Amino acid sequence: MTRQLRLAAALLFLLAGAPAGATNGMRMIGFGPVQNSMGGAGVGATLDAGALASNPAGITELDRRLDVGLTWFLPTVDYSATEPVPSPFPAGAFVAQPGVTFDSKRGGSPIPAIGAIFPVGSGFTLGVGLYGVAGMGVDYDPNLYGGKTLTSYMQARLTPAVAYRISEQWSAGLTLNAMAAQMKWDVAGGFGQVPHDTATSFGYGATLGVQYRPVKTVAIGLAYETRSVFQDFSFDVASHPVPNPAPPPPQVTVPGGTDKLKLDQPPVASLGVATTVLQGLLVAADLEWIQWSATNGKDKPAFTNDTSMTGSMPWNMSWKDQWVLKVGGQYAVTPALRLRLGYNYGKMPLDADRAFESIAFPAIAEHHLTAGVGYAFGDALVANLGVVYAPRAKLSGANLNQGIASYETSMSQVSFDLGISWRF
Repeated sequence: MTRQLRLAAALLFLLAGAPAGATNGMRMIGFGPVQNSMGGAGVGATLDAGALASNPAGITELDRRLDVGLTWFLPTVDYSATEPVPSPFPAGAFVAQPGVTFDSKRGGSPIPAIGAIFPVGSGFTLGVGLYGVAGMGVDYDPNLYGGKTLTSYMQARLTPAVAYRISEQWSAGLTLNAMAAQMKWDVAGGFGQVPHDTATSFGYGATLGVQYRPVKTVAIGLAYETRSVFQDFSFDVASHPVPNPAPPPPQVTVPGGTDKLKLDQPPVASLGVATTVLQGLLVAADLEWIQWSATNGKDKPAFTNDTSMTGSMPWNMSWKDQWVLKVGGQYAVTPALRLRLGYNYGKMPLDADRAFESIAFPAIAEHHLTAGVGYAFGDALVANLGVVYAPRAKLSGANLNQGIASYETSMSQVSFDLGISWRF
């Protein structure tokens, strides 16, 4: 069974895994090229199968269809840091080279979004999708603490859903979220920290949604995504030497063991409104609350065993909860051509005082500018193109307890979307 689960996880990540996309925190701003090009708005507005992940109640408004999209995400991330003088750390394991800026070598990532909708009669609609939902990570050359700074987290989600049209005004929907995540890190090699190779974890959760249409031209959506509960990530750590905090001798050997990291994904609540303000012009806005403190808050994610046996350092992301505003518009220039624009803002959830964590997991993008176009080839086939740009955001601070007298990390993002919608 374990081998079968690993094969299933490998398939999920082959189809939908990626380190990161245009993100609020580590969460994608939207699901698929249409939502992305409208700033991620999709709780009140239902334009394609991306509603499976944002508000499943909306799929009652869709015909039988298949939506396939691919996002190419390319971030630009760097950092610089200085260590206090004199350094409190062992010789040869410097904290950082002063005045040197390091660029992440992470490169670009593909992020698929696939969803299918099936109306089955009597007010019911079924759907299923596969989406890349969250990710983050960097790949820096050796510097901090005498070693590399490599981190990677990615999550894929399978979304079987059912929705029911209660009346002309009301619909309700439920998506069951079956998830797989992978994680690895290699940091602080000069302090005896060993690489934690890729570990896989499976999780579960649900998204509940309702949609209300007081009049034909206005839709109001409300969605709640439960906490995504994952198995512990399990890392086997062999015995290895670490610097002795009270030499001599200069090193001691820790016996090794198993590190287990608990990293769930947070609850998310969203309110969305969409309205046709003029003939052919749809405007949508979502307000989203992400409870990062529940999963990435103070002293989280936490090891669930005694890490003193492996010498691994504890975690403290100390992320704050995040409010996100998503605004988008779609204008039908002709019956075949649609233009889209959007804007997304979420204040970064990071704690500037957690210097090392902010460098290793720089989820600092705040503003996102989006645009897209859709063109219909007859009644059955639509091609969608989109682009998302996140201007450079910066975060700076210090943590003398970590040996970092000052640091600055910055990130900009650009992503390109291509999708096909087929009504059948």
